[in-house]
Amino acid sequence: MIHVPGGYATIGEALAAAQRGEIVQIAPGEYREALEIDHPVTLRGSPHGETALVGADDAPAIYVHDTSGVHIDGLTIVGGQYGIFVTRSRDVTIAGNTITGSRLAGVKVRMGAADILNNIITDAQPPYGRGIHITNTNGWPASRIIGNTVSGNAHSGIVTNMAGRVVIADNLVTGNGQRGIAVTEMSDALVEDNQVEDNTGIGIYVSDTSMAAVCNNTVVRSLLPTITGSARYGNGITIDFGAQVELHHNTVSGSANYGISVLDTSSATLGENDVHDNAGADLWLDGSAQTVGSASLPGSCQ
Repeated sequence: MIHVPGGYATIGEALAAAQRGEIVQIAPGEYREALEIDHPVTLRGSPHGETALVGADDAPAIYVHDTSGVHIDGLTIVGGQYGIFVTRSRDVTIAGNTITGSRLAGVKVRMGAADILNNIITDAQPPYGRGIHITNTNGWPASRIIGNTVSGNAHSGIVTNMAGRVVIADNLVTGNGQRGIAVTEMSDALVEDNQVEDNTGIGIYVSDTSMAAVCNNTVVRSLLPTITGSARYGNGITIDFGAQVELHHNTVSGSANYGISVLDTSSATLGENDVHDNAGADLWLDGSAQTVGSASLPGSCQ
């Protein structure tokens, strides 16, 4: 085990010296560094979030690339273009961190795979800031986003686009600026057991020929943004632009517009959902949508 600052003055120096699989243990304190990880290593902060890594707006606070077997846990990460950016890597675990104030995303995974577990990810900056962003991961193992609190991000809470299998489960997604959970651009996702509340625009959004099983979620108080007068906004769940979705055992209530909105050649298989007390209709379909979708969507959670 390598200690910072006991063995090395900076985290970057410790990472450069660490052997494959070694643990870099960081003492409490504030560290202003941009870190690069390109080999298997564990980066571990002190208990209770007392290790703070402060990043700059023009670079990731932690950049993980071209490797596997990386673990990052117990850090408080403030700022950075991204709090943690993972690319061309697999078997990356990001667990038990607090990530706040990133410029573009708290955690971004591009052309890679990561388990993002039990983190607090908040307050990514306007106008584009997202909590978690998974993109261009076809051909990589599934990423898992489980047990996180994702709140107060300017744009969206959890977003996928052009993503291979993603599991989004048991998260609290609240108070984000445009969408709570968004599965977009030909992504494939299992979205289950999430608490999605007080997000502006849409609670859960599946679009652009994506496929998703959306089950056992509680989606409440989705809010209207400044753009109004559209069936696409202020909804608990919106299925749009040719998406295929299974909806089972979700509770959707208190939406400023529709509870569930199915639009633009999309299809939905509707199980036993509890949809009530929404300001518009509980279920809205435009003329091109249907409520009978594929019976063989991947990852069904009936």
